[in-house]
Amino acid sequence: MKLAIRNVGLVREADIKLEGLTVIAGENDTGKSTVGKSIFSIIKGVNSHHKDFKDAKFSQIEDIIDDIYFKVREISRNFSGDRLIGAASGIYPPFIRKDLLRYLNLEDFEGLEEYVHIYKENVESELDKFGMSCKEPIDAVMELDSLLYKLDETVLESQNPKKFVIDTIMLALKSEFGTDICNKYENDLTTILYDENGELVFESELFNEEIQHAIYSGGPLEIEDVTYIESPLIFQMHKMISEANIFSTDSKLSLRIKNKNKNRKNSIPFHMKDLISKMSDSTYYDLGLENENQQFIDEISAIIEGESILDKDSDDFLFEREWDNQVYSFKTSNVASGIKSFSMIQMLLKAQVINERTILIIDEPEIHLHPKWQIKYCEIIVKLASLGVKVVVTSHSPYIIQALKVLANKFEINTKVNFYLAEKESQSASTKIINVNDDLNSVFKKLSDPLQKLIWEK
Repeated sequence: MKLAIRNVGLVREADIKLEGLTVIAGENDTGKSTVGKSIFSIIKGVNSHHKDFKDAKFSQIEDIIDDIYFKVREISRNFSGDRLIGAASGIYPPFIRKDLLRYLNLEDFEGLEEYVHIYKENVESELDKFGMSCKEPIDAVMELDSLLYKLDETVLESQNPKKFVIDTIMLALKSEFGTDICNKYENDLTTILYDENGELVFESELFNEEIQHAIYSGGPLEIEDVTYIESPLIFQMHKMISEANIFSTDSKLSLRIKNKNKNRKNSIPFHMKDLISKMSDSTYYDLGLENENQQFIDEISAIIEGESILDKDSDDFLFEREWDNQVYSFKTSNVASGIKSFSMIQMLLKAQVINERTILIIDEPEIHLHPKWQIKYCEIIVKLASLGVKVVVTSHSPYIIQALKVLANKFEINTKVNFYLAEKESQSASTKIINVNDDLNSVFKKLSDPLQKLIWEK
């Protein structure tokens, strides 16, 4: 797998391989998180579209059916008095909806087209009852004819989700980057390419935050899901995040929604809501159930001497620790950030959303970890990668980089590890991310220089 981006966020250029463990090092403000956000948006956009697409198309068709019904009723009242159009008419929306939903859920598009054809005949029949047709040069009738044409178009679109997938990816990107997808320091096009096994999956070109060109190849991805871990502060924010309405994850995600909310403020990134949802699912974990991640769950419990849970009664995350044969519970707001960093991984393992068909993205894990726990944390990461989980780590800590390098050699996965360095370009405010597999010393020098200068300056 490979991600290639040009002029996204601060990053002017980056070509990233996703083969096992991917480590992106760099100072602050060099665009390290840009890679993770881009990967997250593409994977989520493609894999979450299936149900969203059906819901969106049903919502669009449902609206058109309603509009047609009320337009026919308006015409009826204007040209034939108060004649009622009831359930027996064949165009009564409550009955039509059930049939439409059945065809869409079964993906019976041939049956859907035939059903819509009969529905349109029923509309014509209603008009015929008061001596009219859909071709009458009357404003209301012409509007009705336009609605019938729109219905045909929407039914046709329901058989091709590619455009919808592209829109979904773009909504996810906007949720992650806001209005900063395109590099503000460059005048060239913004491009994003993602491929799996040498086959192009997604390609887009943007300018001034607007799509100029986009391609989605179709078909399922090798990677089924992605999770982005940013900060243990999410424990304290979980209620606000859970209640937030992120339009890119609405069950009725559609162009109709997007167009009506062009100026809508989106303050909660998609990845935060996704993470909270998955952590909450850990509540279904039971020690007696088979869980292929049990080894890691136990290992983390030993490190932090306990575990975090979601208490359903209080709807709050708690940290539990056993001492002297008694279990003590603490609010996570009163627990060390390092414990919460490990707890996030532990809860995702309990929810069984970390496996060889997922990508785990971890942004600067060192921030809340003592060096001793940094090593333990890196060991968990490398062990997961050794089992086939694809992991992306960003870091500005030489300690973390060195630990990942040494542990990768220890667990014999160094052939599936790629190291990158993000740094600002000398003649630009933009940054570039380059592969440094053959020059890791450049990373250690870059990240260690400030301390060396402090020590040796006179």
